[in-house]
Amino acid sequence: MKTIQFFAVLIFGLSALSVNAQNKLTIECKPEHPLKEKINEQQYSLNFDFVIENLSTDSLKLTKLEISAFDRQNKLVQQKFLDNNGTAPSINTIPNIEWNSVSRKMIFNPFPDLNSMTDKLEYTFVFNDSIEIKKVVIPTDYEQKSDFILPLKNKILVYDGHDFYSHHRRFDYEFAPIKQLGFTGNFMRYAYDFVVVDSEGKKFISKGENDRDWFGFGTDVLAVADGEIAAIETNKKDDKTFDIPSLKDNPLTLYGNYIVIKHGANSYSMYGHLKNKSAIALKVGDRVKKGQKIASIGTSGSSFFPHLHFEVRNSINHQAEGLPSYFKNYYLILGSTKKEVPTHTIATGDIIQSK
Repeated sequence: MKTIQFFAVLIFGLSALSVNAQNKLTIECKPEHPLKEKINEQQYSLNFDFVIENLSTDSLKLTKLEISAFDRQNKLVQQKFLDNNGTAPSINTIPNIEWNSVSRKMIFNPFPDLNSMTDKLEYTFVFNDSIEIKKVVIPTDYEQKSDFILPLKNKILVYDGHDFYSHHRRFDYEFAPIKQLGFTGNFMRYAYDFVVVDSEGKKFISKGENDRDWFGFGTDVLAVADGEIAAIETNKKDDKTFDIPSLKDNPLTLYGNYIVIKHGANSYSMYGHLKNKSAIALKVGDRVKKGQKIASIGTSGSSFFPHLHFEVRNSINHQAEGLPSYFKNYYLILGSTKKEVPTHTIATGDIIQSK
């Protein structure tokens, strides 16, 4: 009898824990309506995050995450999952899956690539194998209002883009040191690092120890579309450094020398790590034309080597969110073959060149 009573109490306790935790667990989608970034005619990518907050005193562990994709008629298109099955469980590909008592953490959407027929997503989060919470995500179509050209004429390697593994994608604005600087979103969510290469695909001569060993150092940077300069810095040295605390006052300090061009309401292209004084002739309010030289590649700010950081965003403040960017009039270089491509995004590892 006592054994039965023990298990009854145990089951009741676990049930009470589950109810308490479930009622005090919030899951927020950021941005609330993720943008559909076109990869090709059959596929798009969703670049967003979940901020999960445990307001209870219970310890929680994410043990399964399932996604169901539906079309406009609410018919199932795809279904995928991560779980704790096997000796190397797929759920462990998410680095932060434990919420010990009251805590708040961010996870990156682990299912970025979806069929273009998808109109609605339903995420099912399972914690401690028993607590189930569903979150519906409605993505938004994205239309770029200006035609962009590439910001470099040279043959370039997309050294780092914004795929799931890119550092641009993996900007954790819930991480305390970043949050304390005032950031509330991922401004470089769709950013690119462009590196100039020679005909053999090499980035530099010798060991690349000096800036001038890199083929891109000093290369012309072009405006991707017509617009007006909204922010500019040109006096920083090419010394690969920046003052971290200053980000609290100016979030663009990260890029050393930079130019931000406004192309319309809530659309800004940003060019970072520019060469010292290479944009000295320009100022805020100047109008620039598509293809106009605006600066040169340098190593100012948070830059390991000479490259151009390019991104499109919806503002220039700490609340900025990144926007997709699509380019026209360029070739995808595949070994000895040049392939003309339609207007859509480009990917990490691509070698491309303007026409």
